[in-house]
Amino acid sequence: MKVIHEYQQISSNCGRGIALGNFDGVHIGHQKLIQHLLAKSKSKKLESCVYTFMNHTIPVISNGNTMKHITSLHVKKEIFNSFGIDILYLDNFSKELMALSPKEFVENILVKMLNCKEAIVGFDYRFGHKAEGDVFLLKELGELYGFQVTVIDAVTIEKEKVSSSNIRKYLVNGDIQKVNRFLGRYFSLYNKVIHGDARGTKLGYPTANIAIDPLQLLPEPGVYATLIKANNETYRGATFIGTTPTFESHTPSIETFIIDYEGNLYDQYIDIYFVERIRGQVKFKTAEELIIQINSDIKEIKKHLQSKLNVLK
Repeated sequence: MKVIHEYQQISSNCGRGIALGNFDGVHIGHQKLIQHLLAKSKSKKLESCVYTFMNHTIPVISNGNTMKHITSLHVKKEIFNSFGIDILYLDNFSKELMALSPKEFVENILVKMLNCKEAIVGFDYRFGHKAEGDVFLLKELGELYGFQVTVIDAVTIEKEKVSSSNIRKYLVNGDIQKVNRFLGRYFSLYNKVIHGDARGTKLGYPTANIAIDPLQLLPEPGVYATLIKANNETYRGATFIGTTPTFESHTPSIETFIIDYEGNLYDQYIDIYFVERIRGQVKFKTAEELIIQINSDIKEIKKHLQSKLNVLK
């Protein structure tokens, strides 16, 4: 997969099938769209391309209101690459781009820059200034400029629409199993292991603390059964997200005790895959009570992850 950023040159000689959207989460609805992209591109001998943004559209549209992402750009790239698309075009969603009318966006971006021959979008896709363009207008413009438009219907699970907004809701409520069903994979975090306060080591459970991306949406505070990818190996983990109220700390952290691992991961990047929520954040009266609970958590986590180690290989 070739990754192209804004303003970089892309050949306009090659006809392309293009999937359009924000793709936050790259959930099973997005994956259905990508599968159609690959099938259409193959049948028409087109280059397959995903056109999306490096940044979220909401802060630009709303003049600075933050919107945390479900999947980081790194994770997004990994997922798109796994599907085998030819090109990932990462544009910068800016005031200038937002000001383009629907017709200008189609003419300048889809036709002149990307040489679109087949556009694949979700049923609720909007584009152009003030989101004036919808799938019906896109089809009209497709007829004008000579490309086909395929619209993908919503995907539902138990009569509930799979959407980024629903995933956000379940994630912040700690329903990680529902999140994983909607994503079609384990929710994951990827970042660098940093130095913490070594409290886990003092308790007998050394942890790998990862840096917190301020734009990353996190699960509800608590303890989770996780799978860890580090040094090309997969391990079981007990991951805590939140503050440490037992020690009167109010600083958020992400700490993982990696089961059956001995070594130093400082300054290395690791992936944390969230399998199941074990319990919420609790303030214990003493450190001894916390140690007893950690022992219990790890026993339970080992049971949950007993058959999961090969899932990521």
